[in-house]
Amino acid sequence: MDLTALQKLSYGVYVITSKDKEKFSGCTVTTAMQLTSNEPIYMMVAINKENYTYEILRKSKKANISVLDKNATLELIGHFGFRTGRQYDKMQKVDYELANNGIPTLVQNTVCYFETTAINEINVGTHSIFVLKLDNCKKLNDNEPLTYDYYHKVIKGKTPPKASTFINI
Repeated sequence: MDLTALQKLSYGVYVITSKDKEKFSGCTVTTAMQLTSNEPIYMMVAINKENYTYEILRKSKKANISVLDKNATLELIGHFGFRTGRQYDKMQKVDYELANNGIPTLVQNTVCYFETTAINEINVGTHSIFVLKLDNCKKLNDNEPLTYDYYHKVIKGKTPPKASTFINI
């Protein structure tokens, strides 16, 4: 089996944020998508079960998805992707605004964001897929969204082992 074929699937790069009481956290993911087009609109996101953001999303049932643009830096992506929110305040040194649900959404290098409520969790081994109901969304600009392909080829980013798209080849 040629697992490099999986690298040809299209992905974006997103920051998922959530809140537990007054503590915010977030993580970088590549697996987020719209599932339905009729009201209510449903989305999904896959998060590694070892991530702190996974823990607080399970408790709060609320998450925001920030869609990064092509100007996002490796530093910004890594800020949310290569360290844990258990020991590091991921909201420090980033531009964000509190959405209507009280959870931060990135505004720097972000095309749009979605405010969601988790309605279901599906266990898929190392990760869980959260089915999310769209509560609100906001378009910030017309910049081009960052794709995972661009992240690898132009930004020269690496895939961390906890990512759902990590392939050990």
